[in-house]
This record gives sequence, C-alpha cells and structure tokens, in this order.
Amino acid sequence: MKVAGYLAVFIGGAVVCFLLFQLGVVDIVDGVAGTDREPELSLPTYLSFVSVLLTAVTVILGALAILIGFVAFYTFRELREKAEEAAQKRVDEALSDEAITARIDEVAFRSRSMRNMEELEAGFDPTDNNER
Repeated sequence: MKVAGYLAVFIGGAVVCFLLFQLGVVDIVDGVAGTDREPELSLPTYLSFVSVLLTAVTVILGALAILIGFVAFYTFRELREKAEEAAQKRVDEALSDEAITARIDEVAFRSRSMRNMEELEAGFDPTDNNER
C-alpha cells in the first residue's frame, strides 16, 4: 500500500509541476509557453495556482480510483476462491459416510422411546407370583 501512496504522490507532483510551468506561474526556465504573454491576456497568478491544485487533486483521485478498482478485482477473485474451497469442504463433510449414518440413525430411531425398565425389577408388582 505504501507503493501506491508513493506512486500517487509522484504522479500528483509531476502533474502539478507540469501545469505550473505551462501556465507560467513558475518561471524558472526561459522559453516556457505562457511566460511572454501580455498581462491583460494572462490569468492572474492566484487563479492559475488554484486551477493547478484542483487539476492535480482530480488526477490523483482518478489514479486512486483506478488503483482501488484493481485491488477490488483481485480481492474479489481471492474471496470467491476461498468461498468455493470452504463450500467444497462443507459439502465433503456433510456427505461423508459417518455423517450420513448418523443422520439416518437420528431420523430412524428418533421416535422409539426407551421402555420403562422399572417393571423388570423383582419388587415392582406385589401381586406378581413369577408365573410366566
């Protein structure tokens, strides 16, 4: 992410320098276009500087949007792959022999209740004469 920040600052700085030189706000190099215009035809320095800054912000935001788009594209692809792996693992677990056997046992024997074992004890029925 630091590389993206450095790249955005470099691109923004290059755009600002280019626009400042082209508009004649900075007059370091002789022969730059816009420096030999008459004062009544040229823009005031403050307005030129503001327009350069707004243009630079627009360019940086555009570059940032493109960068976010690339990151989102690759992140979405990785998320999709991980979701597919997790779903496949869950399906494999759900369709294993142990899981199917456990589910069959749960459904088939759920309604059978345990019989009352108290009647098997010797002293349960006082009228029982053990004739069976």
